[in-house]
Formats: sequence, structure tokens, C-alpha cells
Amino acid sequence: MLPRELQLPRRETKLLVLLMFIFLLCHSGPMIQTTSIALNSKMVSALQGETVKAVCAQNINETEGLAITLRRNGSSAELCYIQFGNYTFWSINCTDLMNLKYNKPTKEVYAVMERVSVKQSGVYSCTLDKTLPPPVRMLSQSHISLTVSALPVVEVFLASSSPTDKETTLTCRAWDFYPGDIQLSWSKDSQLLTNSTRNDSLFHNSNGSYSYISNLVVSKHDWNEFAQFFCQVNHSTLKMPVVKNLTLTQSGKAVSVSNLHWIPVIPLGVLAILAAIIVAKSMKLRFKSTSQSSAERGLPETAETHPPQESQSDTIYSLLTHYPESTL
Repeated sequence: MLPRELQLPRRETKLLVLLMFIFLLCHSGPMIQTTSIALNSKMVSALQGETVKAVCAQNINETEGLAITLRRNGSSAELCYIQFGNYTFWSINCTDLMNLKYNKPTKEVYAVMERVSVKQSGVYSCTLDKTLPPPVRMLSQSHISLTVSALPVVEVFLASSSPTDKETTLTCRAWDFYPGDIQLSWSKDSQLLTNSTRNDSLFHNSNGSYSYISNLVVSKHDWNEFAQFFCQVNHSTLKMPVVKNLTLTQSGKAVSVSNLHWIPVIPLGVLAILAAIIVAKSMKLRFKSTSQSSAERGLPETAETHPPQESQSDTIYSLLTHYPESTL
């Protein structure tokens, strides 16, 4: 106990305690206790249009008063927020094509993103809080690093040509792919073209993907009748390169591959029809010969017999004899 001369009056003591309480209250911040358990960042790769399912929270042993918040790139905007307890969701508030699902046997919550696009590539944070009883306590936080790739769509076509032109321009276009690294090459009749004149351009699209256009300039004396030009595109999303080809004639016209595929189909169809007609005629003749042989041997009693049919010439002749006065 302090000596009397060092003791403060009761009034000043109360004032000092009040000031200390106000100081602690102003500097303590919101009443949220954080016992964060940061999980390792999960790397997730997907193709554009697929559905992504990644673990958002795990080892959930609490049964009451839990909340999970899904955000992107540290933004305060909530993409998905759910409250649940006793393994039942109390409230769900998620944006389009976003959802959180709970797996009771594994005690995990999954973030589900449907039909992902290139624009959705980024880092997502998933926070698990215990809301009841107060104060709010952070139990865990994980991060999902999502990379969305897109397959290139490839086409090749004749850009410009006329009978009077001394050269022709072929265009090979690949679009809507991601990432932007891509390889494109031209070849003529299986020979790689390295010294030909070509103009290539790479474009960044508004949806985050890329487009690539290559124009190959071909002079008149560089092709012969039905010369084939190939455009080969290779990208990290492809299991094997995409090859498109175009056939040029001396008149400067282009014949696509799809049209060439139909050429052998026509004679095959005609041959199939002729074969069916021949088979039908042979079966008819075989049936006729079998009927005649059966008639010569005699039919069983239970079978119904018919007189043999007359030929066409016999039928015409009988009509003439039956109506002698008629004129044909």
C-alpha cells in the first residue's frame, strides 16, 4: 500500500481509470479475435467453359455459427457469403455462376465456379469465421490461384485473288486463345515455307484472350494445278497441332478440304445403288426358278396350287383373241 502522501484523491483516481478505459477502447479496434491458420495456396488450371471445383475450407469441426466468405484478389467485394451451423446452410448470397458447397463426410467446403472464362483468372481468398458466440473469430483462410486457358479456333481462307492478279494472299487466323504464346507456320505440299512473304499480327481481345492473323503472299508461278498450302498452329492447350489446308488452282480459286472429301462419296453412293439393284434382280430370278422347280416336282396337299403365270406376250395375245372386234 502506498504512503498517504503518494495516494491520489478518490476523485482523481476515478478520472484516471476512465481515461485509461477510453484509451484502450479507441485503440482496440473491432471486437474480432483472429486466430488465422493460413493454408497453402492452391494452383488450379482449367479450360474456358469448364466448371472449377476447389477446396475453400477444410477440417471444419465446429457445428454452430460459422460463416465463409469468398473474395477475389483481396477485394472487399464478396463473391459468395454463406452462414451455416449443424451442417445446414442458414443463408446463401452468391453472384452468378458462383457457389459454395459443403461436404459433410470430408468436413470440407468447396468453391464452385461454373463456365469459367479467361477473365476469371486470378487469386481468390476464402475465409472461415466463427460468428457465434461473439466476438467473431477467424478460424482459417486459404487462397485459390486460378488460371483459365482457352483453345485456339483456327481457319484458313483465300483473302484476295483475281485472274489478273500476279499474286494471291492466303490468311490463317487463330482466335480466342490464352495464353498469348502461339506458333504458326506455313507449308506447301508438305514443304515448310521459310522465305515466303508473310505479315503476322497478334491482338489482345477485350475478353482477355488473344487473336493471331498470318497473311501469306503467294505469286502466280509459286503454285501449280491443285497445289496444297497448309497452316499449322501449335498452342500449349493443344494435345497436338491443328493443321488446316487450302488447295489453289491455276485460275486462282481455292478449294477447301471439306469440299474435297465429298468427291469420292458420289461414286460410292452410285455403286451402292447399282449393287442393291443387282442383288434384288438375282434374288427375284432365284425365287422364280425355285417356284418352277417346285411345280414340276409337285406340291404337298396342304399347299395351295396356282396355275402357272403367263408371260407378257401371252397375256396380250389372249386379250386380242377375246375381243376380236376391238381395235388397238
